[in-house]
Amino acid sequence: MNMHAIILASTAILALSASAFAVDKETYQSNTQIEKYSDGDYTEKDTVVKTEVDGTTNSSENNLRIAVDANGNIDKSRTTETVHAPKDPGSKHITLTVDTETTKDGQVTTTHQRTIDGKNVEGTTDHYTTSSKIQQDSKGNYAEKDITTKIDPDGTLVSFERNADVTVAANGDVNKTITTKKVTDPPGLGKKTTVNTSNTEKTENGMVESSQAVIVNGKTVERKSAIAPQQQTTNALQ
Repeated sequence: MNMHAIILASTAILALSASAFAVDKETYQSNTQIEKYSDGDYTEKDTVVKTEVDGTTNSSENNLRIAVDANGNIDKSRTTETVHAPKDPGSKHITLTVDTETTKDGQVTTTHQRTIDGKNVEGTTDHYTTSSKIQQDSKGNYAEKDITTKIDPDGTLVSFERNADVTVAANGDVNKTITTKKVTDPPGLGKKTTVNTSNTEKTENGMVESSQAVIVNGKTVERKSAIAPQQQTTNALQ
C-alpha cells in the first residue's frame, strides 16, 4: 500500500469515527422543593424535564399546597402542568390539572378541572360533610359511628351511615355488629333508593353465630346465617 492509499484510508476511518460519536443525547433533570411550617402549612414543588433523542421535550411541574387556619379548617390544592414540546413548534401541547379540597366546619368541598391547550376537558365539583364518633374502653367494648353526606354535580344526594359495635362479656364472650345505610336520592320523585346491610357475629361457649342481611327499599334481598366452632370460623366483619 502506497502513502496516498494510507492517507485515504486514515481519512475514511476518522470520518466514520466522527459520524459514530456525533449522536444526539437524552437528558433528564428533576428538582423537589419542600417547605413545612409549625402551624401545619405545607408546600411542595416537583419539576421534571426530559429531552428525548429526537429533540422532543417533556416537562412537568407539580405544586402541592396545604393551608391550615386557627380553627383547624384545611385548604388543599394540587396543580400539575405537563408540556409536550416536539421540535415542531406547532405540535406543542400543554395540559393543566387542578384539584382542590376545602374542609370548613365539617363540610368538605372538592373540585377537579383539566384543560388542554387552554380548553376545559374535565370539571367537577363535589360537596360533602363527614362526621365520626368513636367510644371504647379498656374491656374491649367499642362503638363507632360514621356519617357522610354528599351532593353530586347532577344534584343527587347521597348519604352513608355506618355503625359498628363490639361488646365483651365478663366471661370473654363477644358480640359484634356492623350496620350500614346508604340513601341515594336523585332529582325527581320516585327515584330514591335506600340500602341497609347488617353483619353480626356472636361468640358464646366456644361457638360463633354469624348472620348477614341486605335490605333494599324495605325488602330483604339477601339473608344468611351460620353457626360454627370458634376456631373454624372466619370473622364475617373483616
